[in-house]
Amino acid sequence: MPPRLFGFADFSRSALHPEEAAITAEAAQLSADGQSDAAVAAFLAKAGFAGTLGAPFTSQTAGRLLTNPAIAGLKRDADGALVPAGHPGMIPPELFTVVLERHSGTKPRVDDYDYLLTSADLAVCGRCGAPLGGLRSSTGKPGYSCPEGPRQDRPGRCGRVRIDAGLLEDFVGENILARLLLPATRADLEKGRALLATQLDADRLRLGDIEASVQELAAMVVRRELQAKDLKKAKAEANEESRLLKRRIRWMELAVAAPVTGDVEELVEWWNVAPVEARRGLALLMFHRIDLHPGGKGVRSIRPGRVVLWWRNEAPPAPIVLAP
Repeated sequence: MPPRLFGFADFSRSALHPEEAAITAEAAQLSADGQSDAAVAAFLAKAGFAGTLGAPFTSQTAGRLLTNPAIAGLKRDADGALVPAGHPGMIPPELFTVVLERHSGTKPRVDDYDYLLTSADLAVCGRCGAPLGGLRSSTGKPGYSCPEGPRQDRPGRCGRVRIDAGLLEDFVGENILARLLLPATRADLEKGRALLATQLDADRLRLGDIEASVQELAAMVVRRELQAKDLKKAKAEANEESRLLKRRIRWMELAVAAPVTGDVEELVEWWNVAPVEARRGLALLMFHRIDLHPGGKGVRSIRPGRVVLWWRNEAPPAPIVLAP
């Protein structure tokens, strides 16, 4: 029997999986708003979701999910027309039509882009604090943008920050390489790695404690020491904390594994040829956060103050609060 479709509780599609159906609806709206399949896949991974076989979403699997009529409660008849399938859907048919049109091939296919700074909320909007997401321009060029702009289902509270991906990543890379030339950088990197390694161990222990606690609560229900409704609430809270912990553990593992050996010239050479995931690990090791501020319409350079780099060997930044 093939695996169940993401978003449905079982293979027969007789009922929805609430959490997966809700995130699929959000993903479909992002697609309808112009987000690429790669950006949608990153969004699903960031939210802590994987495919029903456990594999992370890719642009291809996200695209197949979004163009499957079943997510709108539809199927194709013998003539290829969309008709009701007799099972629940996760999105309205009207939204599915928009998503399908966006995938119809009217736009040229562009290669996937592996964004350097979208992990672990490293790069954020300097106005509202929302983690930046990847967004293609009308010409298909990859960029970073604030995801809090207006959409069909909400007015939006920001969305005014965006930048060409290459421009921002080159700027960050140049600053990392310049920092590597400073005499104290090696000691700072080792200190930062030690601190993150300690936090990583603590998070792993906490994740194990949560899983053990849920099992103990389930046993208490069997022994009638706890009501099932209380277990359901506790499991929901535990699942949310586990999701956040697993996400934080993933990026800390990258940071802790970042290479900080060799002389400065070797590190610079390594940066220029290393895979994106490895460079991302070093960036996570070096920064608390990167704030991006508006740069003006059509600006092709980074003016002073537009990008604020919060280095990990300095005091951490305060949370960003959007003024009313």
